[in-house]
Amino acid sequence: KNLKRYYQAWELRQQGKTYKKIGEIMGFSKSWAGTMVSFINFKIKYQKQRRISGELKELVKKYPNI
Repeated sequence: KNLKRYYQAWELRQQGKTYKKIGEIMGFSKSWAGTMVSFINFKIKYQKQRRISGELKELVKKYPNI
């Protein structure tokens, strides 16, 4: 997996973009955009039980309202 693409999709979602718009921007379907965002949300939600990358931690700090 290229996690940078997942992080980018998650960041676009935090900026208020729809899955359809994220898919258009990144060049894939809205269902795949939703899957990517859900995967990162899962990683953030369970970060206490699992280790997450420093890059994802920094990205989460930019959006404290999640």
